[in-house]
Amino acid sequence: MYDYTSIEILVKSFSEKLKLIGINPANRNVNNISKSISIASPINGFVSKVNVNIGKYVTPADVLFEIVNPADIHLVLTVFEKDVNKLFIGQKLIAYTNSNPEKKYPCEIILIGKDFSDDKSVEVHCHFANYDKTLIPGMFMNAEIEVKSSDAIVLPSDAIVSFENKQYVFIAKGNNQFEMIEIKIGNTENGFTEIMIDANLAKEIFVFKGAYSLLMKMKNTADE
Repeated sequence: MYDYTSIEILVKSFSEKLKLIGINPANRNVNNISKSISIASPINGFVSKVNVNIGKYVTPADVLFEIVNPADIHLVLTVFEKDVNKLFIGQKLIAYTNSNPEKKYPCEIILIGKDFSDDKSVEVHCHFANYDKTLIPGMFMNAEIEVKSSDAIVLPSDAIVSFENKQYVFIAKGNNQFEMIEIKIGNTENGFTEIMIDANLAKEIFVFKGAYSLLMKMKNTADE
């Protein structure tokens, strides 16, 4: 005795699975049966890894291909246990490659892993503020994470010159006139240096480029 209801459910379930790989049983007959089928990707992108070859038997649990969607590339960092408590969602960071460390990529933390690996590290996922298509999936990158921030007056490091063990900057006074001001410096990061000056001077126009040339010209004039 057969349970026709069970058979009907089984056939329907198998039919739905065929549709998932692009085969509609209702459109198949003896004249259009093919020994090969095309499997459509559920996302747009490119194949980054192939785990099978022609003639290989696979199971439903096997991963055949890995596909990367370039529209949603993100950065995955490995962070050790001792540093995880310094991180939070939305935190800013700067990433850069080993081949071009001068080029910085602003990012933001979107996910912090909860499972520690054998080496006591977790994965931290980040979004690029502006994704650069020259970055290739699988590329190794380094990151500098902003764990503490404070307001400060900063200038490009090239705007600061050293003379007789003191640090100076130049203020533009107009008509090709410049004034050299002694300053104290603080932290330096990513090409910028914190300067300690009177708050009123912060509104002045500082010389960003050519500060060293101005120093040499002023020194030569003084020697003459």
